[in-house]
Amino acid sequence: MRLEERINQVSSFSNIEYVLLEYIISAKSKVIHMQAAELAQDTYTSPASVTRLSQKLGFSGFNEFKFFLKQEVNERKTNKIKGWHLLQSDIEKTINLIEEVNLLPINRLIAEAKNVFVFGTDWGERNTAEFLARNFMSVGIYMTIIPSITELRWICEKIQKDDVIIIISYSGEGKDVTELSQLLKLKKVKIISVTPLTKNQLSNLSSNNLYYQATQLEGVSEDPNTEYNLFTTLHVVLDALFRNYFDNFYLP
Repeated sequence: MRLEERINQVSSFSNIEYVLLEYIISAKSKVIHMQAAELAQDTYTSPASVTRLSQKLGFSGFNEFKFFLKQEVNERKTNKIKGWHLLQSDIEKTINLIEEVNLLPINRLIAEAKNVFVFGTDWGERNTAEFLARNFMSVGIYMTIIPSITELRWICEKIQKDDVIIIISYSGEGKDVTELSQLLKLKKVKIISVTPLTKNQLSNLSSNNLYYQATQLEGVSEDPNTEYNLFTTLHVVLDALFRNYFDNFYLP
């Protein structure tokens, strides 16, 4: 149980205790090295108030409270290291996934398409769609970014088989995207999907697939579809696609 959870279990605190809690929460790494008298001095309270607060939070005294805080601080540091290692691992795995795919046929589709559309299913995907379109603009390929599912429906009514659509999605699922992808496939429109390496409806319906590795950080969210910081490797995939086009199709 984290400190914030313990705090939420207490029905009420005095004004002095709120002052102490505010200080402790903002300076946990400092507090674990302090004596009760030092904490009291820095917060203009008293050692007795520090002890009473510690007991109210379920500890025998301030020393046990400090031990708890030290464990929490060390755990946070460990998680940061793990998080950095996860990012390194995700980048390495994504590069390996890219190297397993022949990007030339995908970029040939882009080069020969009458129109190229790009759709990102959510905020992060839409940002990377803009990044992709901006890069390709520099080599004379102009992509139309589809801003929302409503416009995607409009596009699906008019799009032709000599057009290409790139769909970027973290889950590769979703009723609307699945239904519209099925329609696009029936119209023989080439779909290039960009998703994490998981079995999903979008990649099954696409003519070409690009994959990236994105590992959730434990404890940030219980929602498996939360995309709080999983766009670094997505950028790597899209940048690799652009660089392959630049190397093989661009004639200055």
